[in-house]
Formats: sequence, structure tokens, C-alpha cells
Amino acid sequence: MIEVNERIEVASTPQAVWAILSDPSAVVDCVEGAVLGDKQEDGSFNAKMTVKFGPAKVSFAANVLVAYDEPNKSGSVTARGKDGISGTKFTTAMQFKVEGQDAPPQSAIPIKAECEISGRLAHLIESGANMVIKRMTVGFAERLAEKCGGTKSA
Repeated sequence: MIEVNERIEVASTPQAVWAILSDPSAVVDCVEGAVLGDKQEDGSFNAKMTVKFGPAKVSFAANVLVAYDEPNKSGSVTARGKDGISGTKFTTAMQFKVEGQDAPPQSAIPIKAECEISGRLAHLIESGANMVIKRMTVGFAERLAEKCGGTKSA
């Protein structure tokens, strides 16, 4: 089990950040290696994501379901999928919330997630997960800040 506890800070208003986070296409634009596919009848999306673990690249096909709580500027994401080459499977459950203030504009997004990995590449993925998560979080924060017209906070 991989546990994620991250906090992204952006010098932008909570409403500007929420406008991006509540749009799946805009979120995927902030995630390196991610592609959003078709929306399914149940509201979920097909998606693909390629993640680099050291010299290895692993490409996952996934089904992603996002639920939003607009009044609280929060949401959850559940995803499951597998790597087509090795058959490595994953399931993920994540919660996020936009907190902050309008003046001066500042937002924080605490993210909590749990991910279970099984299959041939599970050990490789689990051993490199912390570094990959940190790298992806920094990249996501930078792209989110650009989309919001703000800057990534230190």
C-alpha cells in the first residue's frame, strides 16, 4: 500500500483553483504523462498515464471516477487500471480540498490518497513511489499555478 499525504500551495484565489480542479480536462493538462479519454455512461472517464520509475516507463490504462462537493470545494477520485505489458494492476482512492483566502490570493490543496499495486512491477513501483510522487506533485503545482495565473508557493 502506498500512502500519499501532499499539500500543494498556489498564490491564487480558492475560486480560481477550484475552477481548474473541478474540470477533469484541465486537471489532466496539469499531470505529466496523463491523457483523458471518453466519458462513460456512469460519469467515469477512460484515461491513460505513463509514469517514469527510474529508467523504466510504465503505461497504465485506467477508469477514473471523480466526485465533487462544490460548496466545500472538495472532491474524491477513485481509479483502477493496469499496465498492458506486464499486467501490473492498481487501485487508488484520493481526497482533496481547496482551502485559502482571496486577499492576498493564496490557496492550499491537501491531498490524501491510498494506492494498492499488484503484479510483476509492484516492487519497482512501490520502491520508487515516494520520489515519483514528489516529482509529480511539484510538476502538477507548477502547471496548476500557470493555469490559475498565479505562482507556485514555496
